[in-house]
Amino acid sequence: MKRIALVLLILLFVAGSAFARPSSVAVGAQLGFAASGAVVDIGLGSLYLNAGVNYPLGITYIATTLDEEDVFVDIVTLTADVSQAFALSENFDIKVGIGTTAFTNFGPVILGLAGPVVKGEYWVPNKNFGLTLTLNIPVMGFGVIEDNEDFNGGVVFNPLFPLFGLVTSTIGVLYSF
Repeated sequence: MKRIALVLLILLFVAGSAFARPSSVAVGAQLGFAASGAVVDIGLGSLYLNAGVNYPLGITYIATTLDEEDVFVDIVTLTADVSQAFALSENFDIKVGIGTTAFTNFGPVILGLAGPVVKGEYWVPNKNFGLTLTLNIPVMGFGVIEDNEDFNGGVVFNPLFPLFGLVTSTIGVLYSF
């Protein structure tokens, strides 16, 4: 059984050299409850770096239901991940890695979640764009709050954190050039 698993791993790494994306740089947009905005995805061989600047539309929607005057929350969502790509077909890649989603007001508060990431990318044949699905599985929380006597930062693990993946996962589109 271990030999079969080893052979499958070797095949996945060898097959990972023929990726579906036409070039190593792609930009696009993602849509999700906690992160809707712009992303850039840069390939470095079979590793990919992804970073995004987003706005939490879902949180804003909840704020509109509370009859508040200022419904736009002053929070920015920053997303980042590093993943290994595996080509499953000519047009479909799966990426597995680690990532984070952080919420900040560009002031004294940064709160976030981090953990494994599984991404699927389907690239339309003979086109320079593709559709993406990013599934986050947070396993830890982190944060920093300056000038707070009760909490000044730290890392927290909780078995309920993977449930937050329901609101931090996104769908999107990428354009390569």
